[in-house]
Amino acid sequence: MQLVIVLFLLLTNLVLQILFKYSLYDIPFSEINFTYLGNIFSVLLSFLIIIGATILYSLGRSYDGRAFSTIIFITVLAILSYGLGYVITTAEFEPLNSYILGTPARKFYLAVIFVINLFTQFYLLAYIWGNIIGRQSSGTGKSFRGAMLALFLSFLFGYFYITSQDFRKIDNKTIPHYDVAVVLGAAVWSNNEPSTIFEGRIKKAYSLSTAGKVRKIQFTGGSAPGEISEAKAAEKYFKSLGGGGSFVSIEEKTSTTAQQVEMIRDSYFTGKIPLRVVIISDDFHLPRTIEMCRFFNINTDGLASDYNLSLEKLLYYRIRESFALVLFWLFGV
Repeated sequence: MQLVIVLFLLLTNLVLQILFKYSLYDIPFSEINFTYLGNIFSVLLSFLIIIGATILYSLGRSYDGRAFSTIIFITVLAILSYGLGYVITTAEFEPLNSYILGTPARKFYLAVIFVINLFTQFYLLAYIWGNIIGRQSSGTGKSFRGAMLALFLSFLFGYFYITSQDFRKIDNKTIPHYDVAVVLGAAVWSNNEPSTIFEGRIKKAYSLSTAGKVRKIQFTGGSAPGEISEAKAAEKYFKSLGGGGSFVSIEEKTSTTAQQVEMIRDSYFTGKIPLRVVIISDDFHLPRTIEMCRFFNINTDGLASDYNLSLEKLLYYRIRESFALVLFWLFGV
């Protein structure tokens, strides 16, 4: 009976993890792609925990009180995080509409919750397999260190995945023709001018436009309190460069990359013949963006701006993106 309870809770955690991720974006469960890298990772992690729990049970013929209680407590804690995540996602609470460290508060809180969720799963993995290998309790300290190591390695994998991708094409002659170039929003400074990073993205779109490589430029991004929208600032700066030869459109409701990719899907991939779309952002940001496109089952290209960051800033953004990529892979946030 103990094993049945444990396996039921572990399977419930896996199912909720996948369903939560897709329900965030109203993607039908029939469209879940189990070959998507994030889903493979989720299934593999749960499989290792479930196999370990089964082996641990068979070795001792039953769980002792401590092992059973620990596994139940940690698994229930992980399961409850999806309920809390749902509340944060749907609740109409004004502080959730603010910004924390330049990040929408909802996304910030969701990230904290699911980093904890991932840690609990790694803790459970370390605890169970520590008991199997040592044939005795692995101890709280060893399990904690094991979970921290696994968490570090998962984010390190995200970092190497990001740095292994290259979306820079310096020569416009090698760039194909596109129906739409979507410029992802970035920070707007206090004088309603785009930040230098944002300028780089806009200039890249202008370069494509003047080279006759794109029919339409789509600027995206809402606004923080007291600012004009990112899309509006981009349109203003684009026109100051000369306007190019492309039709310009703005979208001012989205505030996260996931929302912008969702907008791309709904705007350009619902017809019988999907348009050819290129997403313009920065080289460190595009790997996560293209992974989001794969999650939404849309086929887009990525093109990096020509703006060069200092080594310190590039390292900072890559580390931040590695965290964000792993969390999106596993939890859709």
